[in-house]
Amino acid sequence: MQAKDLLVGPSGLRSGWRLLIFLAITIAVQAGLQGVVLTILRARGIVAPDGLIAIVYLIRDAMAFLAISVATWIMAHWEHRKLIDYGLPGKNAFGWKFWEGAAFGYAGVSLLLLVIFLAGGYSPGSLALHGAALGRATALWLLASLAIDFAEEYFFRGYPQFILTQGMGFWPAAFLISFLFGALHYFTKPYERWPDWASTGLIALLLCLTLRRTGDLRFAIGFHAAFDFGAIFVYSGPNGGQFAPDRLLNAMFHGSDWLTGGKLGPEASLLVFPVITAMFFAFHFLYRDRAPAGVQKQPV
Repeated sequence: MQAKDLLVGPSGLRSGWRLLIFLAITIAVQAGLQGVVLTILRARGIVAPDGLIAIVYLIRDAMAFLAISVATWIMAHWEHRKLIDYGLPGKNAFGWKFWEGAAFGYAGVSLLLLVIFLAGGYSPGSLALHGAALGRATALWLLASLAIDFAEEYFFRGYPQFILTQGMGFWPAAFLISFLFGALHYFTKPYERWPDWASTGLIALLLCLTLRRTGDLRFAIGFHAAFDFGAIFVYSGPNGGQFAPDRLLNAMFHGSDWLTGGKLGPEASLLVFPVITAMFFAFHFLYRDRAPAGVQKQPV
């Protein structure tokens, strides 16, 4: 094999190199945006607070989403494709499939907390917020959840899933990306244990299945946002060793880490695995319509 063959294949520059270019653009744009925001904050004497705070996640992940969108647009322009080819919803991003996904994701996290509750590991407690504070926190966590999950879905199951599918096929790419998704949580969040890597990786694989069956990321974004919103705000579980100070409930978790997930939250409970299995089967039987590998359906 000649050196040129490592770079160029029958369809031009090979998928792996295109992915590296996408990542380089994303990192560069995001670093630039963060630099601008930090300069503005410092000029005004504002210090970003630490912790599981909605406004912090909203700003951070909105910048990440913008950077990923810019990188995807550049790759689409270069490859003469439309954004929908990568599974990215356009003006109809909040169409019916998004709300189906949101219902599915909220049902999943609710089932998980119900099972932990029945096993004696969860007490909802009293309302932690009232009045205007409740309305503000609800709105901020809804927006933050959307920002987090638009960014994560575009970054993992948007262009990277598409371009790796071109090189190795849909399911090998899905397994690789899902493994890396779980690994990113494991190596970048405090107090991590193997159940969180496994559960996040399996949920990522489920979201790849939703992309495969529905043809775009609307269902996956709705699912992911509703699951996170339910886990962090509504059921008020911990994440990365912290509780959100502006959560809905004064919830308490009792018992061993295998039951409650410990500092990592419910998604690290061993009870999450039968729930994920149930979600796989439910989605499989409810959404049988398959989109061809590497070809995305137009939004309806």
